[in-house]
Amino acid sequence: MLDFALAKTWALAGASMLEFRWEVFNLLNRANFDLPNRIFGSPNFGRIFSAKSPREMQFGLRLAF
Repeated sequence: MLDFALAKTWALAGASMLEFRWEVFNLLNRANFDLPNRIFGSPNFGRIFSAKSPREMQFGLRLAF
């Protein structure tokens, strides 16, 4: 899984700063499968029925003063 973040900071009046962030989790949108069924003897033994989160993005804006 590859995560990515990009940030830009601007200086404002006085000691204030404004920061913009863009974060991407699972950038390549690769399938990350959960563990297979581990109950030996069941019809679903060894099968995978779910995967972890797909690509997610979030934006953030922070004002520091």
